[in-house]
Amino acid sequence: MTSSKAEEVLLDCSVFRGLPREILEVLARDSTLTTVHVGQTIFFEGDLVDSLYLMASGWAKVYKQDPNGRKQLVLHIEGPGQVLAEVAVFLERRVYPASCEALEDSEVLRVASATFHHCVEQYPVLARNVIRYLASRQSKLVHLVDKMFFQELASRLAQDLLERLERDGQGYCLPSNPEMAAMLGTVPELISRKLGHLYRQKLIRLEGRRVWIPDPDALATLLPAPMVAYDH
Repeated sequence: MTSSKAEEVLLDCSVFRGLPREILEVLARDSTLTTVHVGQTIFFEGDLVDSLYLMASGWAKVYKQDPNGRKQLVLHIEGPGQVLAEVAVFLERRVYPASCEALEDSEVLRVASATFHHCVEQYPVLARNVIRYLASRQSKLVHLVDKMFFQELASRLAQDLLERLERDGQGYCLPSNPEMAAMLGTVPELISRKLGHLYRQKLIRLEGRRVWIPDPDALATLLPAPMVAYDH
């Protein structure tokens, strides 16, 4: 892989966007672009942290699993331009706190954690970007807790669909019903039923797991006040 390709992937992520070329070159030199196939594990919970991962293409889920391996809690679905294991590289106990699996054939950029740490310590502009990124993650976590406790399922689902639209654009790939259920605090059967209801109302269009939202404002009427409209 050329360093220019690695730099392109880095620049697609908000953590590294706008950094001086010298920082990007240092990070790119110690990076590897890896292809992972659907169902392949990128890292396991409990593994020693040796890399920071960036999604170059495709989608992956970050999840926790019970000791018996029967139940999963999906924490994040990550796509192009997003970071995997960004918190783990800063933990005192240097192990991954969750597992990560590819949802489709994907490309992942591995940045050596030692190099990333060195750059954070040497370049304040990168440290500021990391702080902003982690603060954004924390804000989204609080938002998720609020949704889980105070919104009805139809409202939670509509908000999730609109947030994905804003982030990924029309025709985005929806996670499986079990994964959606784990993220929204319900069961797969109810996710299937609610998606079918939205489809019959022509609020969404489905092709396999790809989703189009013809009229975001119409779907936004399901959101609780004061979130009454989607700004598009």
